[in-house]
Amino acid sequence: MIVRAAVPTRIAGIALIALGASVATARAQALPPITDRAWTLDLYDGAAIGSARIVGMGGVQLATAEGSAGTLANPAAPAVRPATSTERWDWDFHLDALSAVVASDFDNNGLADADRDDRRTSFGIAGVYGPWGVAIVGGAATVGLPTPDGALTASTSVGKLAVGYAPGDETWSVGAAVRVGRLDVEGAQPMFALVGSGLEVGGLYRPFHRALRIGAVASLAVPGKDVETAACDPSDCAGYILPQRVEVPWQVGVGVAWRFAPTAWNQWVGGRFRDERQVIVAADLVVAGPVAGGMGLEAFARKQWQPSGRAASWWLRGGVEWEALPGRVRLRGGSYWEPARFAGVGGRVHATGGVEVAVVSVRAWSRRYRIRAGVTADFARAFGNAGLAVGFWH
Repeated sequence: MIVRAAVPTRIAGIALIALGASVATARAQALPPITDRAWTLDLYDGAAIGSARIVGMGGVQLATAEGSAGTLANPAAPAVRPATSTERWDWDFHLDALSAVVASDFDNNGLADADRDDRRTSFGIAGVYGPWGVAIVGGAATVGLPTPDGALTASTSVGKLAVGYAPGDETWSVGAAVRVGRLDVEGAQPMFALVGSGLEVGGLYRPFHRALRIGAVASLAVPGKDVETAACDPSDCAGYILPQRVEVPWQVGVGVAWRFAPTAWNQWVGGRFRDERQVIVAADLVVAGPVAGGMGLEAFARKQWQPSGRAASWWLRGGVEWEALPGRVRLRGGSYWEPARFAGVGGRVHATGGVEVAVVSVRAWSRRYRIRAGVTADFARAFGNAGLAVGFWH
């Protein structure tokens, strides 16, 4: 469970950061067919993925990470208490869902995929006792891809167990997590399934009685796995040539956030809720590593060769959260740069937004909680994503 703040609308305008001007895109030309297995499936997400707050604020998440939803981005988040959490223990949960809308090029690979079906959910629960916090969060995605033979379905599921620690005045919070993921790909018949795991570490700097927060995260690559299948010949699996390996690239990032409000951000306050006008302005810089011999999932579905992730990629993200009606309504907006991950295709600028409303107050374990509901959206050239969310109001 967590807390935020606000100031006038002109500051909100500052945080709708235009991270770049229009970038000319060299559309992929006719791609050659896949002829052998000497390539690696590059599993990465170019678009902002996560909670409604993360998406609505332009993908910003490293310095603003708190509680259950924040653990998706930073493993230190389970130990980050809201300012009103002054008892020995506390807890939090979240549930978010995203679905592609009007997206003709979801992956920014230059290939028209108007029939693509992309649905994602994230969920989790976190608890904190004293200086220690623990969270279990997860996500699932189902992607339906158009193919020359009909449709290909790729399903992913990811779980993360994170432990955070914030001693003393909680100026420093650190955390570590283990991520476990599974990928299933099938067409007319199952093709292959893989399970992999990786480590993630993160930290937050929150100087006491200040309005500044700084966050950093490093995720190790999920080691490439050799693709094996007993269901078919990997060199001719229902007409597909399967990849030799699948890999999730390493990723590092740093973020900064500042809160404009009548009171300092990083402090303890009385009461269950901190209802005051506030604006949080934040930005992240994230770098994802290369994948040797990488190629994209969508090109694979089309049986075409399109290099992906042959060099490191970087994202610049900025966003704002404005508590317009204290304790009742928050508005969000942001923008981010999605880099060029595929050969022959340029990057693009996204615009995001969202609203969150406190809908009902409930009592549990002699405490009062507010349940929030919200919507979010993310749009760019040939891209659209929209989502719903529910969780605690912090």
